[in-house]
Amino acid sequence: MHENATAHQALATQKKLAYLDFHCLDHPPYSLDLGLLDYHLFPGLKKQLNGHHFSSDAEVITAVETWLDGQHSEFFFEWLAKVRTTG
Repeated sequence: MHENATAHQALATQKKLAYLDFHCLDHPPYSLDLGLLDYHLFPGLKKQLNGHHFSSDAEVITAVETWLDGQHSEFFFEWLAKVRTTG
């Protein structure tokens, strides 16, 4: 995922991304509701992944799934409670 900055749209950048087999994702439509829910999930994940360098999408997916699997059920109950109060 990247912004629509000129450097990101440059032909050289697009060729490099294609060469590396990266797939660009569209930004989801801005929604304050979606943003609020993310605040509970991402700080811990960001801390866990900080400093790691991944060579494939599969490694990132595995790391995220491992982190999620390691969370206690209370973590998800807290998140669910926040979803219910913001919805």
